[in-house]
Amino acid sequence: MLVFAPLIKGGNRPLPLLMLELAAILLLCLLLLGPGIKQHFSRPLLIALGLLLALPLVQLLPIPESAWNWLAGHDFYAAALSAVGTAAGQRALSLIPQATESALLVLLVPVAVFLATVCTSEAQLKQLLKLFIGLAVLQAIIGLAQFGTGSLTVLWPSEGGSVSSAYGTYPNYDHFAGLLEMALPLALALLIAHIDFGKFGVPRQQRRRTLRQRLSQLFSSGLRFNTVAIYSGAALAILLGLIFSRSRTGIALAMLGILLCALVFGSRVGGQRSNRLVSLFTVIGLALALEIGLAPVLARFADGGLVDNTRLSIYAGTLQGIREFFPFGSGLGSFPAVFRRFQPGDVPLFVNHAHNDYLEWLFEGGLAAAMLMLAFLALYVLRWRAIWPRGSGRWEAISFVRIAAGISLLLMGLHGLIDFNLHIPANAAFFAFIAGIFFHRGAGHKLAQQRVMPAPLEPDTQPSATLPSPAIDIPNPFAD
Repeated sequence: MLVFAPLIKGGNRPLPLLMLELAAILLLCLLLLGPGIKQHFSRPLLIALGLLLALPLVQLLPIPESAWNWLAGHDFYAAALSAVGTAAGQRALSLIPQATESALLVLLVPVAVFLATVCTSEAQLKQLLKLFIGLAVLQAIIGLAQFGTGSLTVLWPSEGGSVSSAYGTYPNYDHFAGLLEMALPLALALLIAHIDFGKFGVPRQQRRRTLRQRLSQLFSSGLRFNTVAIYSGAALAILLGLIFSRSRTGIALAMLGILLCALVFGSRVGGQRSNRLVSLFTVIGLALALEIGLAPVLARFADGGLVDNTRLSIYAGTLQGIREFFPFGSGLGSFPAVFRRFQPGDVPLFVNHAHNDYLEWLFEGGLAAAMLMLAFLALYVLRWRAIWPRGSGRWEAISFVRIAAGISLLLMGLHGLIDFNLHIPANAAFFAFIAGIFFHRGAGHKLAQQRVMPAPLEPDTQPSATLPSPAIDIPNPFAD
């Protein structure tokens, strides 16, 4: 699902969306048939997920027409139905039940990805994370090729002539930037987690080794240097893809992500030297971003602020609709059709989304959507306390990854204030995947659950102390 989701217009077309929905249903069936799914989740998180899926189901329940006419904002449509002579009967709470049913099926995609990510093992999670970063790098390379050629013919015939931004396989450069801004903190976290300065407590005389010994250690220690170089290249490619997307919000959030990663991870690798290294990497990354992308970035910012006048007009119309339908909402998925009634006159084009995920959810879901958003926000904030490592020792790689996932969720959450990334199936699936990493309990939680009190010793039994077996130095014939 992660590989397929962005391939065809970010999954935002009927056929790829149908494939994702079928895959989500299959994945949910496999998860429900598997043993012990509840042990991976806290009770509040399961309740919040259940209520999320229950919202469109409730909006599809039939109610008497008299009660339907009484709902806030429905009197206008009741008069229209009466004028055309529609027979009386029961109606769903949603103004457009077919759109709400479709929204429910689309919602299954991120829910299935989230559940599967939380339930997977830590080893598989690391492999999936590498796959996700590889997909982001591939998208960045495609976007750089599009920017360099000035055409979308890298993948398919261009629909509107030459282009001046990187799109990847997305129909919109802002949604392309949304994927990359989620991947950048994770790439930086893996980069910093694999940096190793060696054992500083060993005397200099003991650290002197021959060239053969150095090469042998390099090739027998998991190619740590090569791993750092790979993650450095991945982070740089993602950053360049963000720059040439020319997305004002994406570039601003990427700079925020780099700053947060430097502040959080700077003191966690090798002591004071890591501070200098991460600061140097951050400065070099920002310098490259400014020098390579200075002209397109300034051109984008010269058009206006992060929010233009058209979006402000859309927000005003959306707020009017929220007040009209509060507290029940118009029904999930009904915004494109219902918003036409509230569309301001200075917005001449068709508006398919509010360009603000939260306002659109309030428009469609009303008070229930507001409570769900607050519940997930509370779970997100409380989760930070659980994942933050205790003590001043060196963090494990999974700690870097979880914290970077929290930063990625924050960046996408901020992006949702002025765009609709979470209404794009591919980005919704990737957001759910990163949320699954953030809420993943890891192997430590399972060990804590399996830990039991030791059985009492027999009277004649004496505990025996065992010494750890010495490490075996296995020769490396390739290095030799």
